[in-house]
Amino acid sequence: MTDDLDTRVPAFAGAGNLVYREPEVPRFVSGSGCWLTADDGRVYLDAEAANGTVPWGYDGDLIREALRRCERLPALPSFCESELRLKVLSRLEGLVSEVLGTPGRVELDLGGAQAMETALRIAFAANGPGTVVVFEGAFHGRSGVTSMLSSSPRYRELLAAWGLEVVRLPSPDCGQCPHAPAGGGCATGCREAVTRWGSELSGVGGRAFRRKVSAFVFESVQNVGGMVEPDHALLRAAVEHARQQGALVIADEIFTGMHRVGPRWGFQRAGVAPDIVVTSKGLTNGGAALSMVWTREPLAGPDRYRPGSHSSTYIGIPSALAVVDTVLDRWQEWTTVEEDIARLEESMRSRLAAVADRYPELVRGVDAMGGTARIVLRGPHAARMRQLFRSAHPDAGVLVATTGMADNVINVHPPLVIGEGELDVFAEVFETALKGIA
Repeated sequence: MTDDLDTRVPAFAGAGNLVYREPEVPRFVSGSGCWLTADDGRVYLDAEAANGTVPWGYDGDLIREALRRCERLPALPSFCESELRLKVLSRLEGLVSEVLGTPGRVELDLGGAQAMETALRIAFAANGPGTVVVFEGAFHGRSGVTSMLSSSPRYRELLAAWGLEVVRLPSPDCGQCPHAPAGGGCATGCREAVTRWGSELSGVGGRAFRRKVSAFVFESVQNVGGMVEPDHALLRAAVEHARQQGALVIADEIFTGMHRVGPRWGFQRAGVAPDIVVTSKGLTNGGAALSMVWTREPLAGPDRYRPGSHSSTYIGIPSALAVVDTVLDRWQEWTTVEEDIARLEESMRSRLAAVADRYPELVRGVDAMGGTARIVLRGPHAARMRQLFRSAHPDAGVLVATTGMADNVINVHPPLVIGEGELDVFAEVFETALKGIA
């Protein structure tokens, strides 16, 4: 395997990136709408959307418009303010406060992992450094701190913040839970299991202890965990218990935010109200590295979160801010977004189900949530299926996602602007890939 990698990875390229996990790596030269073209001329329907980062598809007009907005101020000295940054902060703050009905403040950062670390920094400023509670199956990044939150031990093999105490609640995946009742949903015991911490017997400190839980972090849909949506009653119980124990509730909406799973924020599906919201992918359409941390008042106020508590060289760069400003205009103009995403959900579900029904020996089930879907296979065939999606059909490839944490699940999350004809292409290639497995 090492010799094979030595021949595939260019001598000047670091090999750790996920690009080189594939035996064949397409080299893309152009993109338009939901389609990408490789240097050999083969076209690919993107049903992965840069892990949900390009909801609007590949749109050069968006980038050109954004650059026109910052022509007069293409760069900005570090630690300086601009009218453009203030405008973007105000617009981003409203995205959350309008939904939660409470004012907040916004910090900017680069990627999702950096934003998660900023969210923890704010939580620790309020509660003091302490334990962080997450679900099994969680993924919150690969940085030194966020690798401790993420479930896979692989993320902690080379770099991890070992001093951070992390407690994992039982998996919220009802489909693979050994205690699931016959009628579906979470059993009473499951809801009790996620609310035991904070007692003398649990080993995890709560409000009554000096070393307590500072934050509870959750994903409304566990993308890397296999497109798992926690049972709504289970999530509500976990959030309520965290509040009772004095922990701040952090919603990781990096993937699920901005209508990726239906409503503007994934936490709306379960009817919970977080204290801190982190998002990234839906804000720039892949045109810039920028993430947002929204915190309810007064958590990020100057008396609690003093100036100098956080900084990053590029979070005030006008080109990135202009991209966000332009993308927010697009979102604002999409007045029928929730109805359109609901139609997309049903279109994906019906096509996937029609194909899956013809291959019951290979597919255990399919489902869709907003602009996402998942294909659950009867066996650890996801990586091979991903390759077949790319290569098995003679006319076009399809890009889908898989993860090491769910080797039987195909993750589907195309640009939200994908059309019916393109979904027909997806269904055709899906069936071709299943024939390859069979």
